[in-house]
Amino acid sequence: MPAAPCGRIRVQPDLPPLPADRFYAGVKKKRGPKRKPLTKILRKPKKAAENPYRSYTVSYKLRVLSYWIGTRIRCSPTKVRELTQEEVAAYFKVPASNLSRWRIEEKEGKFKQQKAGQRRAAGGGRKRCWPEMEKELFQQFRERRALGRPVRWGWFKRVSKDLFKKHYPARNPEEFRFSNGWFRGYLNWHQISLRFATNKASQLPKDFGDAILSWLKFNCRNSQYRPGETREASWGETNWVGRYQLQNICNMDQTPLPFEYLVTVFADGIPRVKPLIFFRGMGTGPTIVAE
Repeated sequence: MPAAPCGRIRVQPDLPPLPADRFYAGVKKKRGPKRKPLTKILRKPKKAAENPYRSYTVSYKLRVLSYWIGTRIRCSPTKVRELTQEEVAAYFKVPASNLSRWRIEEKEGKFKQQKAGQRRAAGGGRKRCWPEMEKELFQQFRERRALGRPVRWGWFKRVSKDLFKKHYPARNPEEFRFSNGWFRGYLNWHQISLRFATNKASQLPKDFGDAILSWLKFNCRNSQYRPGETREASWGETNWVGRYQLQNICNMDQTPLPFEYLVTVFADGIPRVKPLIFFRGMGTGPTIVAE
């Protein structure tokens, strides 16, 4: 009797024999031409942009113009010539049409009205559709802000629609849509930052004077030297128990501005905590710095 095999035994199922009129054809092939491997596919290289669209700063434009005007090339042992527009365009990789336009703008004095890092020319960009309405809206905003009255999103929407009917009576009022995009652009154009109201106590507690006076008396009583103790004597840490040192007394104040300005002042006059600013509005533009 043969020994039993160790481990698992894999039993092959008994498959019925195939009939004579049937045979195995394998995987069905797809129709069409055979796919080429990636190594044999000729791919055309991407065409490099000759003059890619870019925006240039005023300082860069002036540098190109100064190179164009002030540079000379020696064409013979005794003669020099100026650079052509095509040579300057090829050297700086700038469209030749830009050079002509920059030279005209430089003669007209447009670059004097711009900053060195500015890119867009004065008066460029998309024109505003309702300049008269926007101008008067900004004037009313400044008057209302000067009076200290709140100016919010609802005030802009209500007043702008009234001013549109006033300045453009022949136009359909539905043409002016107070959209979020227009409102954000208007705030950015006039550098307006909406203010948020801060939480303020409605009234001071009635016994705030007694509470402050009681704390001051307690602090002065515990801070006095005991009999036989001097400042020059050995002053251990246990002697400060129950007393308040000047470095442990501080006052934190909040200034009501468009942002929260928290200032912490210690009794000994040493600034240990830097001022902390919380912006709640847009927090951009020179208007915030001026305020």
